[in-house]
Amino acid sequence: MNGDEDLTAEERRALSGLASGPEPPPALEEAVVSRLSERGLIAGRARSRPRPILAWALAAAAGIALFAAGLAVGQRRGAPAAEAAPAVSATRYVLLLYDAPGEATITDAEMAARVDEYRNWAIGLRRSGSDISGEKLASRNLDLGASSAASGPEPLGGFFIFSAKDPADALAIARSCPHLKHGGRAELRPIEET
Repeated sequence: MNGDEDLTAEERRALSGLASGPEPPPALEEAVVSRLSERGLIAGRARSRPRPILAWALAAAAGIALFAAGLAVGQRRGAPAAEAAPAVSATRYVLLLYDAPGEATITDAEMAARVDEYRNWAIGLRRSGSDISGEKLASRNLDLGASSAASGPEPLGGFFIFSAKDPADALAIARSCPHLKHGGRAELRPIEET
């Protein structure tokens, strides 16, 4: 493995400066060689005849190899997060889904098929680059007492939160939601940054 290929010009200059600089203190050299030997990264050396230059070269090579491996792992871990990050200028929206008038009478199988349809819609939007998530809400409300808000003519059945580059894009996403074709009502609201 040639670690020099992954080094920047500044790192190459610093590495070549190490070769012409002073030798590391014997205690540091001994500690590095001991730890590398314990981990099986280098063979232990004979105590009777120390070779400071060889030990220094092995320690430098191990350091370069570990540095290059760390860079490779960091690049591999960082790539998916960079691809998945939503655009900075995108606004987040909530799409509130109110049940259709006859929704309470559909069968469990019909509801499962409808949930799958919504899930596939969201997956399609994700594949096209949208940042979207959502949930189906339980059909019952928890009693908040006197401060409880009235539920309105149709209960809130679920929601999606997504990012869109502008209001027109948000409206297009909301209008493509399968909920509307099933007779449900939807409300689209921008989420204010806090």
